[in-house]
Formats: sequence, structure tokens, C-alpha cells
Amino acid sequence: MTLFDLIVSGFVALVVLPLAVSSLVAGSPPPPPNMFLAKYYLAEPRLMLASNLFLLAVCATAIQRLATHFGVLSEPVSRSLDIWISVPFVVLLLAFLGLFIKAILTVRRANRAA
Repeated sequence: MTLFDLIVSGFVALVVLPLAVSSLVAGSPPPPPNMFLAKYYLAEPRLMLASNLFLLAVCATAIQRLATHFGVLSEPVSRSLDIWISVPFVVLLLAFLGLFIKAILTVRRANRAA
């Protein structure tokens, strides 16, 4: 891993993971109304949940890479763990993209009707 990879993975593991977990536990607050993506998150209520779960999958990947780099996980264990993390990662990515497309279509329909 390069220094950049270590910094990004460390940031994800130390900053993004607690934010995603706290957002899941406490419930995501509604986005600010002047935010660019607010209309999409308001149009599809499950989009925030899907994005938080996807962030957890990203955090799991970062933690696995850091653990392998620092020798906490051996290479064979890391490879098998990579498969267990990659499948939910792809499923959550597809769910997030599907919900986001649904939100875009809902917003477009609402704008066309107005």
C-alpha cells in the first residue's frame, strides 16, 4: 500500500466508520433543504439507509486492507475475507444505485408535473 492508500483507508476507518454507525443507530436526520442532493433523499426515504449500509461496506474494505497491511490478517485469510466483503459491497452498490435512479425519476416526474 502506498502512503496515500494508508491515509485514505485510515480516514475511512477512523472518521467515516463512526459517522456511518452513529447515523444508523440514531437515525439519519433529514438533509438540509438547500443541499444539492436533498430533493433525491427526500423523494426516496430508503436511500439514506442504503447509503449508510454501503458506507459500512466501504469501511469494512478499508479495515481489511489496513489489517492485512499491518500484519493483523494473513494473506490467505485476507483473500477469503475479501470475498465475504465484496459480495455485500456489490449488492449494496446496486441497491443504492437502483434507489438513486428511482429517486431521480420521482424528482423528474414531480418537476414535470409542477
